[in-house]
Amino acid sequence: MRPGPQTRALWEMFSDLLDDAHRYVADLLAGMDARYDLGDGHRFVGTLCPDMKLTLERPDPDVLTAVNRSADLLREGRGPLLDLVDRAEARDAAAAWSGRGSTVTARTGRVDVDALPIRPDGCVARALPTGQDLDTTTLVRALGTWFGQPA
Repeated sequence: MRPGPQTRALWEMFSDLLDDAHRYVADLLAGMDARYDLGDGHRFVGTLCPDMKLTLERPDPDVLTAVNRSADLLREGRGPLLDLVDRAEARDAAAAWSGRGSTVTARTGRVDVDALPIRPDGCVARALPTGQDLDTTTLVRALGTWFGQPA
């Protein structure tokens, strides 16, 4: 209880520990810890999309203009393809599903993915890891699984 640099360091350490414990318990209660086996080992696939701050670069005209976070993309009840590095081939592969989903190009903080197709419930269906060549067949198969046959 005595003030000083050692006490302050101890307080900061316990504060960090409690913050991590609080986040862990909150994630358990909110279902954020659930992971569904969708056949892809990437850490985002099968989990709820993390809420990321976004800066729109190429918004879909059907997407809300007031998109500041990834969670905002789910307000319309459509599954977005979140293109984080302006990958034209990812947008082209998803174009056939434009009536059921939206494609949004945006920038965010550091994440290890180039694109995320997200189901309308917020679950990440697939992930295109940073710099990896796009496997169009896998993306099209995932879009067909979650959004049906293209219109």
